[in-house]
Amino acid sequence: MAKSNKSPPSKQKSLFSFFAKKAPTPAKTPATAPSASSTSSSSGNAKPAATSNSTNATSTTNAQQQSSSSSATPTRKSTKKALPSQQAKLLSKLTIGTKLAVFWPDDSEFYPCVIHAHRPNGQAVDAGQHPGHMYTLNYEDGEVETVDLSTEKFRIIGGKKRASDDGADAAGSKSNAAANDTNNNDSSSKKRRRIMEESEDDEMESSEEEGDDSGSEYKTAGMDDDDESLDAEESAKGVSEDDTLFDSDDEEIPKKRKVPKKVTITRVGGSGCSTVSPTPMKTSNANATTKKSVATEMDFSSFSVANNSSSKPAAATTPARRPRVSLSPMPNKPKPSAAPKNPYASKPQPAPPKATIPKPIKDQVNTAGSHMHNHLKFFTTHRRDANRRPSTHADYSPRTLSVDYTELAKNAGTGKVTPAQKQWWDIKAEYADTVLMFKTGKFYEMYHDDADVGASILDFVYMKGTMAHGGFPEAAYGTQLRKLVDAGYKVARVEQTETPAAMNERKKAMGKGQVKPQVVSREVCGIVSKGTRTFCYLEDVYMLEKGEVDTGPLVVIKEILVESDDDAMNEDGEDTGTKAMYEYGVTIVDAVTGVVTLGQFADDVLRSRMLTLLASFGPSEVLYEGGKNGASKTLLPFLKSACPTTIVEPILPHERFPKSTAVNPADRQKLDRVNSDVQPWNGDEALRELHRRGYYPRSSRRSKGVDVDPSAGEGIGRWPEILKRCVEGGATLAISSFGAALFYLQRSLVDAEILSMGIVKAYAPPSMEAAGSSSNNADATSNPSSQLQDMYAKEARIEDGMDLVEQEQQQKQPAGINLAAPAVDDLAAYAAEASIDHMALDGATLSNLEILRNITSGSYQGSLLSKIDATQSPHGSRLLRAWLLRPLFRKADIDRRADVVEELAGGSAAVAMAGARVLLKKTGDIERLLSRVHSMGGGGHQEERGGNDGAAYHPNERAVLYETDKHTKRKVGDFSKLLHGLRAASEIPELFENADIHSPMLAKIVRTTDSGGCFPADMKEKLDWFFDNFDLEQAAKGQFEPTRGMDERYDEACDVIEEVQRGLEAYKEEMCSNSELMPRHTARSAWKYVNTKDDSKDKYLIELPVSVSVPDDFQVKAKRGKGAKQVNKYRTPEVEQMVQELERAIDIKKEGKADGMKLVFNRFDKLRTVWMAATHATAMLDALGSLAQIAVEPGFSRPLIMDCPPSAKPGVAIIQGRHPCVKSTHSGADFIPNDLILGGKFESTEDEFADDAHDDSSVLLLSGPNMGGKSTLLRQTCLISILAQIGSYVPAEKCALTPVDRIFTRLGASDRILCGQSTFFVELAETAAAVRGATRRSLVIMDELGRGTSTFDGTAIASATVKHLVETNKCLTLFATHYHSLLEDWKDEPSIKLGHMECIVEEDDDEADSEKKNNITFLYTLGDGPCPKSFGVNVARLAGLPDDVLQRAKRVSTLFEAEMNGETTNNQHKIIPSTAEKSVVGISKLFSGNAVNGIELNRLWASLQQ
Repeated sequence: MAKSNKSPPSKQKSLFSFFAKKAPTPAKTPATAPSASSTSSSSGNAKPAATSNSTNATSTTNAQQQSSSSSATPTRKSTKKALPSQQAKLLSKLTIGTKLAVFWPDDSEFYPCVIHAHRPNGQAVDAGQHPGHMYTLNYEDGEVETVDLSTEKFRIIGGKKRASDDGADAAGSKSNAAANDTNNNDSSSKKRRRIMEESEDDEMESSEEEGDDSGSEYKTAGMDDDDESLDAEESAKGVSEDDTLFDSDDEEIPKKRKVPKKVTITRVGGSGCSTVSPTPMKTSNANATTKKSVATEMDFSSFSVANNSSSKPAAATTPARRPRVSLSPMPNKPKPSAAPKNPYASKPQPAPPKATIPKPIKDQVNTAGSHMHNHLKFFTTHRRDANRRPSTHADYSPRTLSVDYTELAKNAGTGKVTPAQKQWWDIKAEYADTVLMFKTGKFYEMYHDDADVGASILDFVYMKGTMAHGGFPEAAYGTQLRKLVDAGYKVARVEQTETPAAMNERKKAMGKGQVKPQVVSREVCGIVSKGTRTFCYLEDVYMLEKGEVDTGPLVVIKEILVESDDDAMNEDGEDTGTKAMYEYGVTIVDAVTGVVTLGQFADDVLRSRMLTLLASFGPSEVLYEGGKNGASKTLLPFLKSACPTTIVEPILPHERFPKSTAVNPADRQKLDRVNSDVQPWNGDEALRELHRRGYYPRSSRRSKGVDVDPSAGEGIGRWPEILKRCVEGGATLAISSFGAALFYLQRSLVDAEILSMGIVKAYAPPSMEAAGSSSNNADATSNPSSQLQDMYAKEARIEDGMDLVEQEQQQKQPAGINLAAPAVDDLAAYAAEASIDHMALDGATLSNLEILRNITSGSYQGSLLSKIDATQSPHGSRLLRAWLLRPLFRKADIDRRADVVEELAGGSAAVAMAGARVLLKKTGDIERLLSRVHSMGGGGHQEERGGNDGAAYHPNERAVLYETDKHTKRKVGDFSKLLHGLRAASEIPELFENADIHSPMLAKIVRTTDSGGCFPADMKEKLDWFFDNFDLEQAAKGQFEPTRGMDERYDEACDVIEEVQRGLEAYKEEMCSNSELMPRHTARSAWKYVNTKDDSKDKYLIELPVSVSVPDDFQVKAKRGKGAKQVNKYRTPEVEQMVQELERAIDIKKEGKADGMKLVFNRFDKLRTVWMAATHATAMLDALGSLAQIAVEPGFSRPLIMDCPPSAKPGVAIIQGRHPCVKSTHSGADFIPNDLILGGKFESTEDEFADDAHDDSSVLLLSGPNMGGKSTLLRQTCLISILAQIGSYVPAEKCALTPVDRIFTRLGASDRILCGQSTFFVELAETAAAVRGATRRSLVIMDELGRGTSTFDGTAIASATVKHLVETNKCLTLFATHYHSLLEDWKDEPSIKLGHMECIVEEDDDEADSEKKNNITFLYTLGDGPCPKSFGVNVARLAGLPDDVLQRAKRVSTLFEAEMNGETTNNQHKIIPSTAEKSVVGISKLFSGNAVNGIELNRLWASLQQ
């Protein structure tokens, strides 16, 4: 666009001097100047605009007068079509001084300006422009341009500007915002203003210095209903498509732009935010080559924005949001509205609902969404992380924030940012995704978006002022923290780490030229989330002890894709279906007990093993690798589907580690990472950080301060065994996940207290392959996953107590084995069985059988664990849960544990156990308390005393707390619980001293080490020392003092104090005995030491009357009294020297006294191996005692565990078995037990099952009506097997079984919609796991396989599956089906038996009596043979279907059944698959020879006609 004739120099004094607008393409017809009035009668398609409140509609403007005059005179033919009436109306209101907002498309923003001049009769600047609508506009930043407003999109935002108006008035602060009007504009018929680069670089530099700095804001989201808007691009017709910046595909032509160094821009804008939160959502990037639209909404919170008059959420349409990873549960969160249409769509879209962001009012209580931070662009719409990456960037980190202090100062009201405000924003910039509890005096204050969270979750009331602000006293920290963490937030506790007096002293010590502090030092002392909550002394553990707090661990997942071209093949070249698609490294952190677990394993496409891990541990927080090259895109949907209530959050490959704000450089060096740019998933970097921080003991004293390479095995000799094996064995994925966990724990400042516990375990979920497969037999020395599997198995045997008793020698063939059973051909598979220690339960089985949680509500109640958990201690309950997740497999192990249960259930051991249960209840949660004492003793925080003068680097050690009495009581209370709990545990062996114990395992558990048991023999003596030297009552009052022998430095300081005091008395006696003090008798009687308290200044001044003459070295320090009664206070060199020595000793004593409890805790922590031995013994006794409680319940019996050598066939026999979790039927009657005998025959010495009918069938095809009890029978069989193999009694009259190596379940109907897996897909996936992984020792249950597809496909799949299970897997199978043709196919197979759930059906042909016909009564008993029908119509009647529907269904069912049975009128006969196969064989034989036997052919034909 050509410049105007008068080009003001101010045009180049802004950002926009770079740019000029390209004129629209001139029309081909001769140009004329149409009048405004003539255009008003044209197109009626213009978008209506409301009349502006700020425009004086009654005044006659220059534009109106010009319009009238021009309409009366003849004009040439116009080059353009007539203007729409609405457009003409708005143009007629324009006059000099009118305030406008003109739209610049490439910026996607409106910019405010004022009409400076109007040239109604002038010439157009460029060809094609309308000379009657040429206006000279002055923008707020100083730019001036002349433009044809009939071709531009603009809004009237105010009337004529008064002389007194300033830039802030022009901002139109009372105009309300709407959500991104530009996202709804029609692109196919619009002209776009083109921005062209200008070359006056020297003028641009001057604009940087002289640009407008008013800081006024407009609402980019739009105007309110009263604002008038002119969109010439939308209403003008006949515009050539060549004039637009976008082609038919709505792609923008990129423009080269220069970026100014520093320019302040005044824009029409704000945000249509409707929610507020510490973690904003990422904005969408609708137009990547232009500026981000300011109207993009940020997701800030769990509550709504209130307008000026109401606290109800304002209706707003939000743009499409990019999905977040770490979406924490936010109550009352408004649902986001539909995503906006493409702003350049071919069809015009209706305007979105309007939204407002009211300005805050001073000295008033403002509502949520109207405070200062809601207007900060760097905090809302233009949010960037610390690396200046926008929220649309793939590596954007929501953990950090780039703070614009210039904008902050403008919005602060005072024009500057105070030191305290800057301190808050500095911390917020490092912890942008976290709620800050900012300590100010005795209160925790919450500011800005954190205050919004407080108002929503904690029911705070905002304080007066433009800044959102709320708070609570220090005493309420625990309660408020629990609410926030339960709501899914991360909470940072920011403490004052120096007093004002200490700050003043620091200022005095600073030299000239140094920047002196204006506020006291504050540091982040800890971040608490669901996965990092340690329940320290600042929190109330009442809810935790009641079991009402989710204490799931933190799980960190490293995933890589396994590249493989071919599926796994067995030796015969057959597809085993065990292709590994993913490989995982996992780190599981239990912050409550300080246990870290490492694992690495391969997984299939369904992530079966990962699902097992998540089901087993029940995490409360999951971290995975984000970024472009992070985890696969399907991992996040899988995690959300597998654990929908768990917080899931990414950790990027590069993260910024927050800088410490500690005053002491040594503390900062200890807390900071070597580089602020951290690679959390880099295993080598993690190992170097482990060595630097010294969480684990060094293997060499010479390695301190020396660079070593832990990844090469240097300096790790004394690290935990599992971690060391992972490093040496090359478990890179496990170490990578451990590195990310380390970053997260360090950032949360709980790394030292957890990792320094030194408890690292291994974990390996059950393999997805069958035992004995080629991959399972891989060389363990070369496979990190196999090494971890072996370490996990070893730890499991220790935890199970199997290491307590030496393994018995292999005995001869035990009784009860049927040697006549078919032999196993695959001896390699039997060899693999010998290496199995535990039954494998995958995630699907844990869910389907409701082992840990019930399916209906997902709660603990109603699960199998809830029915057998009668433990008295939390650590006992955790052990019983672990046993339930991995039942034993070896017969000897099962019998050994069952022997203990039987002994504890009756006899003298039962009497002792009754007393032990009382003591076990008193032990409390020893594992958690040991972790707490470790932390309170400075575990991982405290430097070696003497090395750093006893100072600790952790901010908690410097925090200024005011509720110290309460904190001290909690510390002492936890320690007291632990001492008394261990004392109760130490009394347990005494209860069993006189008991007649036959089980070697039980004897090992309840005896002391000097009697060959587990309990430490000297445990009582060690506990007595702490009871004797730690006065619990005095310590709770804060009056504890270390006793002699507890701390050497403290003892030395006490000795020095006593020695100095004796020296002072000796000096007095010496001076009063010689002639230097006269008169001596007066001096002796009057000599007095003053200021003798430990906290006194000028200690031990000598007080003497003025009448006593003193030597010259007696210096007067003070006087009191006058005349003859005057008393002087003297200091001598000898006393000065002794006082200095005394003060040093007093400081050491104070330090020792302050750390006295910590010293006791530290000493106690050093004996942790003793306490852990007792903990393990009590946990095993508690778990076994719980099983003994089940054993004495009526209807429970001890199962007979049978061995299964190669010559024997696996089997199960249950007489009168019941479901352990169901006590009654749905109608309220008592549960009806059932018998089930499957597999090999048991012939025991007691002949317990001699009368029970046996056959060799290993598969039960179960039919029967819906709701008849088929699924219950399937589930109870599995649950009885699990109970039997954990050593428990089972709910049956009699039970015998061979141990099961794995249970596969196919039950219910559910989909994984987030993973794109349908119900039928899930059904077949579970079936595939069973078919591919089952061995002869497995137990498979399938319920209604094939119902997710057509009858024919379902029948075919079900039949093929049964065939594979019978002929290939040869496992025990319970297969429930409604496919009666399937029953017909397999009725003659010896390995399959048919059974059905019995019922009674009352047939009534009288259709008039709808109440009586076809009634069904369920008997819930297992009968032999198939069920003739499924009685689905009868069940439909129970469900309440209308009678007409039921009658028609019955008729159609009868006809269909007759057709399937070959009873049709055309005499066609049904040929079932089994008959067809026999016929094919017969035909082949007939035609195999040279001649055909006619008699046999006729016989075959006759059989086919039957």
